[in-house]
Amino acid sequence: MFRVDSEVGRLRQVILHRPDLELKRLTPDNAADLLFDDVLWVSRAQQEHDAFANALRSRGVVVHYYSDLLAQTLDVSAARDYILDGVFDSRYHGLLACDQ
Repeated sequence: MFRVDSEVGRLRQVILHRPDLELKRLTPDNAADLLFDDVLWVSRAQQEHDAFANALRSRGVVVHYYSDLLAQTLDVSAARDYILDGVFDSRYHGLLACDQ
C-alpha cells in the first residue's frame, strides 16, 4: 500500500516511469504544445533516469516502475476487466486499445 503521510519524512518507496516512447514521439513541431522547451535525447534521458533510480536505491529507497505495477494489475482478471470497461474508450484511445 502506498501513502504519503509526511512532506519531510524519509522516502521509503517511489513509483517511477522510465522515459521511452513518449520522448521518441516528441518533435520540434509538437514540443511547445507538450510543454517542452526542446526535443530531448531519449538515450540521454534514460541514462539520467537510470542514474537517479540507482541513487535512490543506494539510499535504501524501493523503486517501483509504473509499467510493472500496471502489468501486475492486468494479470488480475477483475482488475483488467475494470480497466477495459471503465477506463479505455475507443473514442479516445483508438480501437486497438479497447475490447470490442
